[in-house]
Amino acid sequence: MMSDRDVWVKAGAIVAEHGDLTADYIIKQLSDVLGDKIAVEDWRRVAAAVDAISDATPQ
Repeated sequence: MMSDRDVWVKAGAIVAEHGDLTADYIIKQLSDVLGDKIAVEDWRRVAAAVDAISDATPQ
């Protein structure tokens, strides 16, 4: 299982790399790991972090 820090680092990198296509990227990753409960949970946490990053107001 990924650490909280790893989740946020991965989420930030995904948003930076994929921008508006982030959701499509995450859906593809989830479809690749559906049989692995730990990987699915990690990707769920990454997706939640991506949502938080996307919803944050710029400072």
